[in-house]
Amino acid sequence: MWAWFRELDRARASNGYGLNPLSYSDIDAWTRLRRISLLAWHLDALISMDGQRLQLLYEKTAAETEDKPVVSERPLTPALFDALFPPKGKRK
Repeated sequence: MWAWFRELDRARASNGYGLNPLSYSDIDAWTRLRRISLLAWHLDALISMDGQRLQLLYEKTAAETEDKPVVSERPLTPALFDALFPPKGKRK
């Protein structure tokens, strides 16, 4: 089971924001390519393993970004403020 999950995990897609969960169509395609006949509990185990994998990944990612505030290194000057927020009459 673990080897199956690792193989599916390596081929998983992402959406630009993070990893996608394994889809039933991905698992179905993989089983047809490997000529594996999954039992219901096999599928349940793979889906459960996938849920745990993603939960741990997102917890780790959240912990890493939690300590890093997003702050510009450039000081906010009056000229920069005016460039970012021009008066209503001078907007183009």
